[in-house]
Amino acid sequence: MRALALAAFLALAGPAGAQTVAPVAGEHGDFTRIVLRIPPGTGWTLTPEGRARQLTIAAGGARFDLARLFQRIPRTRLAGASTEGPVLNLELGCDCPIRAWEDRPGLVILDITDAPPVAVPPPPPVSPRRVPPPDPVVTGRAAGAALARALPPPTSPEAPAVEVDPRLETLAQDLGRSLAAAAGQGLLDVAADHAALDQGILPDAPLPGMPANMRIATVLDRPDPDAPPQAPMPATCNGSDLLDRLLAHDPAHFTEDLGRLTRALFGEFDQPDAQIQLELIGLYLSAGFGAEARALIDNSPDPVAGRDFALGAADVFEDRASNSRMRLAQAIECGGAASVMAALAGAEAEALRRNADQLALTFSALPAALRGLIGLRLAEALIDAGALDAARIVADALHRSDWVSAGALALVEARLDRARGLAGDAALRLDHDGDASSDTVQTRLDLALQTEAPLPADYVANAEALAATARNDPTGPELMAAVIRLNARSGTMIDAFAALDRLESWMSGTGENHRLLGDLRNEVWAALAANGTDLGLVEAVLSREDWRDPALHPPTRRALAARLLDLRLATPVEALVGALDDPEARVLRARAALEGGDGTAALALLGDDDSAAARLVRASALERIGQHRAAGDEFATLGDTGAETRAAILDADWRRVEGLATAQESPAPAADLGPLLGRAPGHAEIALTLPDPAAADGPSAGAPAAAPSDGAATPETSVDPGAVFDRLGLVRRSSTLLAESERLRGALAPLVQPVP
Repeated sequence: MRALALAAFLALAGPAGAQTVAPVAGEHGDFTRIVLRIPPGTGWTLTPEGRARQLTIAAGGARFDLARLFQRIPRTRLAGASTEGPVLNLELGCDCPIRAWEDRPGLVILDITDAPPVAVPPPPPVSPRRVPPPDPVVTGRAAGAALARALPPPTSPEAPAVEVDPRLETLAQDLGRSLAAAAGQGLLDVAADHAALDQGILPDAPLPGMPANMRIATVLDRPDPDAPPQAPMPATCNGSDLLDRLLAHDPAHFTEDLGRLTRALFGEFDQPDAQIQLELIGLYLSAGFGAEARALIDNSPDPVAGRDFALGAADVFEDRASNSRMRLAQAIECGGAASVMAALAGAEAEALRRNADQLALTFSALPAALRGLIGLRLAEALIDAGALDAARIVADALHRSDWVSAGALALVEARLDRARGLAGDAALRLDHDGDASSDTVQTRLDLALQTEAPLPADYVANAEALAATARNDPTGPELMAAVIRLNARSGTMIDAFAALDRLESWMSGTGENHRLLGDLRNEVWAALAANGTDLGLVEAVLSREDWRDPALHPPTRRALAARLLDLRLATPVEALVGALDDPEARVLRARAALEGGDGTAALALLGDDDSAAARLVRASALERIGQHRAAGDEFATLGDTGAETRAAILDADWRRVEGLATAQESPAPAADLGPLLGRAPGHAEIALTLPDPAAADGPSAGAPAAAPSDGAATPETSVDPGAVFDRLGLVRRSSTLLAESERLRGALAPLVQPVP
């Protein structure tokens, strides 16, 4: 009983354990490769010669599955295949040799190469022998017979004899040269593919200066005799006319056409009909379904004519990068629908400008539904290439289409206005007719950045929300980047930093993303350094750490360091400009060292820099370390007489003080302190900064000034006494002290009032 059960189990398990070998093949330039995967250690043999080869696997239960064998190769070198159990029969289409080997255990490779060229045996060697001289009688008879055969048949005696005119040969030569000149000027087309006639315009023998085997086609052979000759199509355009047929379908009845073609696709033996399949591919492409069209092309058992063009068009509709799309982009010169799809695939700007008129005319002849699908992208491509007239033609064609919304038309018109330099009109058009699509919002934000016009805060907030919903698409980061720039430009730095942090949380750590984030961070910090408030700058530096980012540009780092030094914050300066080795950065570092009380380090950083900023810092550093004479020299170079006087007083150089005082003497008459003390505190300091009214509006030199009627000098014409006594700056300092004491008295007065 147990033996019977075991036998039944083995009988059931036998077919399930049979080995199935599915050979696959690939086409190469000069060979066709077949790959088989068999169990490691299995033996195999291949018959050595003939067009019918047999590959036998030493496994009794093995069988072959040929479903995928001809998916990627034509039936040229390998014309057919069949199987009989473990034997694979290969029918070759030529006397092609097969190179077979086992690359690794279980991987058998067959390379079917082209048939070797037939070797032409060399002529047998001719033994040298003496040739007798020709018999003149025999030679004369042979020449006479050849001449008789070449002459025309004899005519009747009554027919007039035709005289041979020697001018005919000269006329033929002149005519040939004229035709050659006309062909060179484009008046005639040189038809190199025309069959040579026995008798034509030119003689059989080549003439001197004439191209050999020249054939002529007149302008009447052209489709349009008035048009210039058409340049021959390049080899890359072979099969491009397929797109003209595929994109000619009207998807208005897409559902009915899809059902009809689907029912007719598979015929006898469940094999797809090639023509029906091509129509189905065209229906999908005309409706913009690129993924479905690509699936049909990839799974087609027979090669599709113009396969690369169809695949490229499918990838354009799906916005998919592929080699087929790149090859389609090179077909801009092919004309027809192929050139339009090449423009959408990413053709070069120069090629777009060169073929702009032809692209616009071809687009106008496409079906209305297809114009609605690709019109906006084509207009944008033409605008980016600078072909504005052709883009206007495309936009006008879209106005007549029921497949394009009013918001999309407004977007195209706005981009045309922007390209013409009318950014303000473009912004107004979008405000009035634009929709809420991501492309429209992106364009509106870009226009606001370009025109520096304010945008409502709720519009910017809605743009940020739209960017958040599209965070996984390329449009999301682009929108958020524009929002960040707008916030930084408007001075809302808190919102700008918050949006920057949100964008950083969305993006992956790729090199391009790091570059974008670094540029945005640099723009925000540069705007803060240029236009931010002191409080906002200090808060940002204390609450954030990305100001230490090495990706910040050197001008931004220097601007931040200068602002912080103006606020007497020297600690962050080394982190900002410590890695920079330029004169401006060294001056900033010297200022930071001076703020820290280290004048010697500041002098070492400045070196021999003789710029105005470096001299000012050097003078302050020299004062800090007590070298007042050297500091005075630096102030003298800068033209700061007050600082030079102060340094001379600290250096006890009274002769220099006297010289500076003499240089500052005013030619005004002497006055007493009475009028000065009767003025408000700080008047002398203010008066010294005002221009001299007598010098600006007074009478000309040498003319006596008119005295007032009452004999007293008016305030407008009298000389300020502060300018006379302030030779050493004493009046200025005393007036400043009086003003400060008055402000202190006003501040302390409420504190010293008696308690009631």
